[in-house]
Amino acid sequence: MKSGIGFSEILLILALILIFVNPKDIPELLRKSLKIIAQIRSQIRSFLDDIGKQ
Repeated sequence: MKSGIGFSEILLILALILIFVNPKDIPELLRKSLKIIAQIRSQIRSFLDDIGKQ
């Protein structure tokens, strides 16, 4: 069984974003989303490093 996001799912997500978010606000939404993702990844790396030290 293959898991992940396919092309049709990406198109659906983009269509929903365009419906519910003002197109002028999309760049700011992307910046905030990418910043949150970077913070989460940093916290996960820190957590895994702490586990590895024990």
